[in-house]
Amino acid sequence: MNANPESRAARHVAWCLLPQLLFVLWSMGLWAGQGWTALPVLFLLVAVPTLDWLTRWQDDARFMPTDFGAFPRAVLRWNVRIYAVLSVASVSFVTLSVARFSKLEIGFLLASASLMSAVGFAAAHELLHAPSRIDQALQAVSTRFLFYPHYKLIHIYSHHVHVGTPLDQNTAWPGEGIYRYLWRTVPGSMQRCWVLERERMTRSGERSRVEWLRNRMVVYGVGQVLWVTVVYLLAGFSGLAFYVAHFLGAHVLLESVNYIQHYGLLRAPWANSNQFERTAPRHSWDSYHWFSSYVTFRTGHHSNHHVHAGSYHLLAPEAAAPRLPVGYFWAIPLVLVPPLWKAVIRTRVPALSHARRPEGGANIP
Repeated sequence: MNANPESRAARHVAWCLLPQLLFVLWSMGLWAGQGWTALPVLFLLVAVPTLDWLTRWQDDARFMPTDFGAFPRAVLRWNVRIYAVLSVASVSFVTLSVARFSKLEIGFLLASASLMSAVGFAAAHELLHAPSRIDQALQAVSTRFLFYPHYKLIHIYSHHVHVGTPLDQNTAWPGEGIYRYLWRTVPGSMQRCWVLERERMTRSGERSRVEWLRNRMVVYGVGQVLWVTVVYLLAGFSGLAFYVAHFLGAHVLLESVNYIQHYGLLRAPWANSNQFERTAPRHSWDSYHWFSSYVTFRTGHHSNHHVHAGSYHLLAPEAAAPRLPVGYFWAIPLVLVPPLWKAVIRTRVPALSHARRPEGGANIP
């Protein structure tokens, strides 16, 4: 590896552009048709984890804001924005023209779209943490398109505050399987957002006969119904079915990542108090596998994100964070088979065998 700081920074910027390759593969598949439409799937589920395994490269370098000039910073910022725009545009194109594709092509395009939109959630996550209006507008469009309009509410005002505690709907308890977690976290996140909105309106004194119109969850719900109606009118039933199936797949992938990132890593309560210890690197699972890291906007540096909340290109490794044995594109298939996941993860952190779920659940089996 070249030790020149400028070369390291330039190479880092180039690798951060790796998610854009998905749209090149998507376009090639649309142009060639048939089995070629599986290119994004093969890349993410076969090529990426295989390259991680063969190279053993680790995305564990540290960078400072001063390592990047104005142009590289603009490239890194627009990298996420462009992904969000292209993700919505790509899925919209197929949704509106689904009738022109064969059943084989629709199957591969559906799998590809779900995976690419799952990466799109990573882009939206980066955008919702950014302060600029364009970033906030793009995250609003992309999360509404992905049928998760309350993503910012649950992530910023609940997850980051209560991670690793009973109040966080996105923390997987020790011994909790992915399917029980999905059944709990999806409705639980919506319910939690309703509570957050009621608390916000009470604090701001927004009390009137039509106060429900000021509740963002009501606005989100009405907006999603209208959006589905628009999709149906423009794309018909087949287009709507493709669109809905695609975002359901993306949600399963997103929640699988959420499940992985904090599985069993609970913050200890302070004695005789309802408060908990501060969030630390040990409360998130990290994964620095090179290709999996860069193709997901470095999502695997999750502990550093919780501690410092920096931009994706500045996230750094944390020595105290527990490490996943594989990248996300092999970890997700593992969690979908709960006995395999539990067998693998308990060997990484034996102390988990003594942990208990906040509501008094049983030890890890």
